Amino acid sequence: MPPETKPASRNTRAGGPGKRERNKAANRTAILEAAQACFLELGYEATSIRDVIRRTNLAAGTFYNYFTDKQSLLRELVESHMRVLTRDLVARRRNARNLEVFVHGAYLTAFTAVAADPVLHTLMIKNEHAIAGFAESGPLGMSTAALREDIADAVQRKLLPDIDVDALTAAFYGVGYELGRLISEQPERCPEQTAEFATRLFLRGLA
Repeated sequence: MPPETKPASRNTRAGGPGKRERNKAANRTAILEAAQACFLELGYEATSIRDVIRRTNLAAGTFYNYFTDKQSLLRELVESHMRVLTRDLVARRRNARNLEVFVHGAYLTAFTAVAADPVLHTLMIKNEHAIAGFAESGPLGMSTAALREDIADAVQRKLLPDIDVDALTAAFYGVGYELGRLISEQPERCPEQTAEFATRLFLRGLA
């Protein structure tokens, strides 16, 4: 008779992750959460990999099973957030049918995200010098490239006049970044009102 085999677990039969995969995911999350706490408290430059590991219950060598260095930690923390936000911003801008919806919808999406997770924006602000080191190929570069493409598309769709796309990209992004800073620093600040302010500023100026 063939040897008796144990039935597959419900999780395995359903195609779900096994214990090994769950442990790996938990370890990765623990490292990222510890890194975020260190970067917020100590700053990127002052944080060491040893500082990060001390905040977990993992062995020191475990770190390198998941990340190559300190920069990869910061990149992962910011990029995972920016990937989702950029996707939502692109959807808003591409579906806009007039200029006011294009501007207001994007700012409302961004400011609502900051208000929902101010810690992440604070992390970016506190470590913006380190993040700038991989801006072109990293999360901020991804976001600004998408904005540039959407502005160019809006010009083609006649939502915007023929304009300096690079200059407008920088202006849109700069206003959004700095107003996002205010929202993360001032929890009482309303995302909706801040989006309306930014929209009025771009569409009607200071008059």
